[in-house]
Amino acid sequence: MYQISWLLAFLPVLIVTMIHQTTTASAQFVHTCTNDTMFTNGSTYQTNLNSLLRALASNATNNPSGFYRTTVGNPTIEAIYGEYLCTGDQNISSCHQCVATATTTDIPRLCPNMKVAILWYDECLVRYSNTSFFNSMDQSPSWIAWNPNNIIGDETRYMDAVTNMISNVIAVRAAKGGSFKKFATDFVNYSAIQPIYGLGQCTPNLNANDCYECLNSSIQSFHQKPGGRVLAPSCIVRFEAYPFFNLSYLPQASPPSPSPLLSPSHGKKKISTKVLVAIIVAALLVFSVALCLICICVCLLRNKARKVDVSTHAETHFTAESLQYDFATLLNATNNFSDENKLGEGGFGGVYKGTLSNGKLIAVKRLSASSSQGIQEFKTEVLVVAKLQHRNLVRLLGFCYTKQEKLLVYEYFPNKSLDNFIFDHENRQLLNWERRYNIIRGIARGLLYLHHDSQLRIIHRDLKASNILLDDQMNPKISDFGTSRIFGVDHSQTNYTNIVVGTYGYMAPEYALQGQFSIKSDAYSFGVLVLEIISGRKASTFNQAGDAEDLLSYAWRQWEAGTPLEFVDTIIRDSCSNNTDVMRCIQIGLLCVQESVEDRPTMANVVLTLDSYSITLPVPEQSDFLARPRVITSFPKEVNNSDHSSSKSIPLSVNEDSITELEPR
Repeated sequence: MYQISWLLAFLPVLIVTMIHQTTTASAQFVHTCTNDTMFTNGSTYQTNLNSLLRALASNATNNPSGFYRTTVGNPTIEAIYGEYLCTGDQNISSCHQCVATATTTDIPRLCPNMKVAILWYDECLVRYSNTSFFNSMDQSPSWIAWNPNNIIGDETRYMDAVTNMISNVIAVRAAKGGSFKKFATDFVNYSAIQPIYGLGQCTPNLNANDCYECLNSSIQSFHQKPGGRVLAPSCIVRFEAYPFFNLSYLPQASPPSPSPLLSPSHGKKKISTKVLVAIIVAALLVFSVALCLICICVCLLRNKARKVDVSTHAETHFTAESLQYDFATLLNATNNFSDENKLGEGGFGGVYKGTLSNGKLIAVKRLSASSSQGIQEFKTEVLVVAKLQHRNLVRLLGFCYTKQEKLLVYEYFPNKSLDNFIFDHENRQLLNWERRYNIIRGIARGLLYLHHDSQLRIIHRDLKASNILLDDQMNPKISDFGTSRIFGVDHSQTNYTNIVVGTYGYMAPEYALQGQFSIKSDAYSFGVLVLEIISGRKASTFNQAGDAEDLLSYAWRQWEAGTPLEFVDTIIRDSCSNNTDVMRCIQIGLLCVQESVEDRPTMANVVLTLDSYSITLPVPEQSDFLARPRVITSFPKEVNNSDHSSSKSIPLSVNEDSITELEPR
């Protein structure tokens, strides 16, 4: 009777467990690798990477600690740093199998020619980078997944139980794990028949405080779900309503068996055989029905499931503390903000090249002290911008705030900005048509992300060649978006401002003359930039002789005359005389700079057109605006003309402003 009653009592738990297992199966493997920094085939870096991957796989064959890190190559020439960390309940065999799968199969397949990668499995983590991460606690990039079901019962009490278990038990035990293994598990009884299981682990190199902080910061990201996990480079946290790890690693006895619904009654008659048979039949019937329901649920969930990939769907979580740099660190990195390290100067302050202690290069924007913005508002804006992740946007790495200083830390790009190439006679020869076309497409995709696909809708307002940085593969990165002003805008109304912030030659006429801005004003700036890239000539200095035609009017005249190739840069003209992409890009540029806001395409239409030859483009309309010399003589109350700033081939523009529309997505 005890066995039968136990089966009846445990049946709901069995159903929930099986459903949880099917819904979390898709989270068994995720990865992130960035193509911001890439190596070429046959390079020293590729040789070092192959040696590193072999070393990791070889070490995992007989390493009881489940953790190993090593460096291959000269620290000053193409060095590569790598490690693996197996989950604390894995044996040597499963640890080796996980590391071998990552190093021999998944990394070459998923991260080809990429200098930085992190792969998370249920059994292990494998990571490598071209910069050292051995002495740091890294909480980003992070990956998070939740069981899609809802909690049955009191959600607040459930999550309180999870938080207390991880913060007060698991994090404490893991932090005390020493240099061998910072790993801990636990369970808590949410109800008489439903335990909650938890696991936390840090890389052994972290000290106790860093490990505790890393695990506890993950708790801030928890949602009210019956299970989930937060994966970061330096620590992992997971909880579920079913056992997902080896229960022998629990610090105490396994969870008590569920309380029987039917208990024997002492002193009373025994249950008859007929009653016993009826109970067994009823139990089997309930189990059969439950099994059918489970099968139906599994089919539905599998049909709805989508494969999760951290490179496109990961939700990166930041806190202000995780992004904050110490002022002394940035002071030392920039050699006390010396003139030798200065990259440029503008209305919002200077930009300096910096080198961190691990050799990583950064660009530090030193905002002017005139801003009255408070610390909380500043941190809020930093968190907003840090969450904008796209391959064609410059990444904000962090910030520093003191009573006297407000600093922003960005990626550094040695190739600097696009204007150093397209407006320089020598450097322009490095940009063949293929590279120029790739730059145009990359800028369009970055703008599409800002306008439509990011968590916030951002109107750049100062898109220009000096705000497009180029990585070592000549991929474009849009800079200076969203860090100056962030406020809500009613999308149903026209947006106006009394302070026009931008650059002469790139500003749409309705913005320059009336202060009216929208995503279509960014489209106008994009059109000017496209025509500059194709012609190799700067719009604002094309011809400054009185009423002589400017770049846009010249482009239109050549288009109308049927001689668009006369507009193309002479360096690439011969090589692309039969290239339809050139004609389409000139047409897109002219469509974007039309005077009518409604006639300009959105960036979604531009990207679609660049990616598909089946799209028929409309014929651009010549307006009075394009037909006459465009000499701007009046503006709203204030204009911040960024061309007035001095620059030394500045790789990070410093004095432009952006508008962010707070629109959750």
